[in-house]
Amino acid sequence: MLNPSAISNRTLLGKVLRLPLRLLPEGMAIPILRGPAKGQKWIVGSSNHSCWLGTYELEKQAVLERFVKPGMTVYDIGAQAGFYTLFFSRLVGGGGQVYAFEPLPENLRYLLAHIAMSRLSNVKVVQVALADKTGLAGFTVDRGKSQNALVRVGDSPLVVATMSLDELVERHGFPPPNLIKLDVEGAEASVLDGARLTLERHRPVVFVALHGREQATRCLRLLKQLRYECRSLDGRRVAQDDGVDEIYAVPEEVTGDSC
Repeated sequence: MLNPSAISNRTLLGKVLRLPLRLLPEGMAIPILRGPAKGQKWIVGSSNHSCWLGTYELEKQAVLERFVKPGMTVYDIGAQAGFYTLFFSRLVGGGGQVYAFEPLPENLRYLLAHIAMSRLSNVKVVQVALADKTGLAGFTVDRGKSQNALVRVGDSPLVVATMSLDELVERHGFPPPNLIKLDVEGAEASVLDGARLTLERHRPVVFVALHGREQATRCLRLLKQLRYECRSLDGRRVAQDDGVDEIYAVPEEVTGDSC
């Protein structure tokens, strides 16, 4: 199948391939065409068209499929409209559980609709922004559907609750994750810092989308301290920031190696 997502929309070919997609009315519900979430319902306009085409982040999908197994508990942190939530729901099956964390109301509306349309019984949505501590923070609302982020309380009209992952697991009884997918637009180091105890005790596999050199350096350093081996999606070992923007981390005791 042709993957239009891999062809830049700045090229003539990319523009031509995307022309028919403009004819689809926003709000229309259509089935996802390929991948683990194939057949589940998706709302046009809730994110980019590659989601319902099933071509969204194909390389990442392929690596995640190697790690997600039936019966697992998966945390989808920064779930947005829920593409990976649907993906994980299918892979963990009826004996597994997916926790989707998303604070932005617009995304929550689509996320809950996608879950309802596909009648998913193994997904819980948590309206909180994970961070390094419990409290309140501002959250931007003017960066589209996929790039909003935590800011100071006074810098946004939206104020959201924050909580550490460790508090959710240790104090509120959430089942510890077997796998974490983390994509939080520059707050990834904060989320990992608030998950130290969970990472030390329960040793989940962690997928992290890195946003900028500072975040990359901090995340790699923290994961190394916690005895994780870090790799890029193509399997290359990553020991320090070298420009990679997606990594996955596996406990050393599984790999016999270190970051």
